[in-house]
Amino acid sequence: MKRLNYIYWGVPLFVLLSCGSLLTGLLGTGAAMLAVVFALIIVVWGVVWVRLYTGGRLRPEFAILTVLPHSAYYLATYFDSKLFTDPTWQNMFGLSWLAFVVIMLISLRPGRTDEKHTRMAKDSTFIIMAILTVAYAWSTMATFANQLFYKQ
Repeated sequence: MKRLNYIYWGVPLFVLLSCGSLLTGLLGTGAAMLAVVFALIIVVWGVVWVRLYTGGRLRPEFAILTVLPHSAYYLATYFDSKLFTDPTWQNMFGLSWLAFVVIMLISLRPGRTDEKHTRMAKDSTFIIMAILTVAYAWSTMATFANQLFYKQ
């Protein structure tokens, strides 16, 4: 999958995944929400897997790390447990977002089928998408963590 096609598919799907309170508000917190969200998560995972497979920079099995923090949020919302307020879970949640950023940045670099640049400093697509990826991860992690760990 070419990088531009990957961006066109991935960005809207990840933005839809980050609408946690909207999706749980529309679908509730029951099994229907979990089924719809995990169907979406499988589609997002598939898009990232195909990009990693065709890009040749990383094994495609690492694509699971891009949907792991989203999956953890929706599972924790479904089970609504006080267990997730433990600092260990909070640290693991933060580390899963760090893994998300690393895998996404690697997937956004030019692959075998994309045009090659001699220096990464000249790759404007990668630079802007890297900034947006870090901002997305930071804001979504903060929102999800606030909803999960700091319930009133």
